[in-house]
Amino acid sequence: MLVLTRKAGQQILIGKGLIQMKVLKVDDDIISIGIKAPQHIDIDREEVYLKKLQKEQAESSMQKVAL
Repeated sequence: MLVLTRKAGQQILIGKGLIQMKVLKVDDDIISIGIKAPQHIDIDREEVYLKKLQKEQAESSMQKVAL
């Protein structure tokens, strides 16, 4: 894992600038991050992604049972 240190207002560029991450605000242990990426790239918080994954797996299992 690459670890980078940034201050509020600074950015991290990924994939030749295709994805831009900017530290918007730092308050104690809360960090606000802005992300710009092409629409075909999904961006989720970890807990949201895991819920989506669970839902997809459940739907896939139900389809297999129906067959």
